[in-house]
Amino acid sequence: MSFKPIPKHLLIHEVIYQAPKPDDDGSMGSGELPKPQKIEHVRFTPKRKRIVKMDNTEVLTNGVLYIDAVNSKPFVNPSEDGTITFQNRKLKIVECYEVFTDQLNPHHIEVMLQ
Repeated sequence: MSFKPIPKHLLIHEVIYQAPKPDDDGSMGSGELPKPQKIEHVRFTPKRKRIVKMDNTEVLTNGVLYIDAVNSKPFVNPSEDGTITFQNRKLKIVECYEVFTDQLNPHHIEVMLQ
């Protein structure tokens, strides 16, 4: 059984993803921020939720970003501690969940934002 991608008419938003700054290894040019990436055809849903992370810290989220493997362009797997800019609001990435169906590749990614 194959699951259909999230319909494009539901993926009405676009965001800017900024990957976290890499660790500085001391060499020249290291530690620079990667270029921001525009991701189209995503969905942001405001959602307040309390999350307890692996290190036992509690985080209150402001929303969830859905990135579809087929319809979101480009399909990006964001890193924790990166930032998402949505409607001129910078939101910190708290956690990312890959959601699988019956395929080997993820169906979509749910990004918890603070």
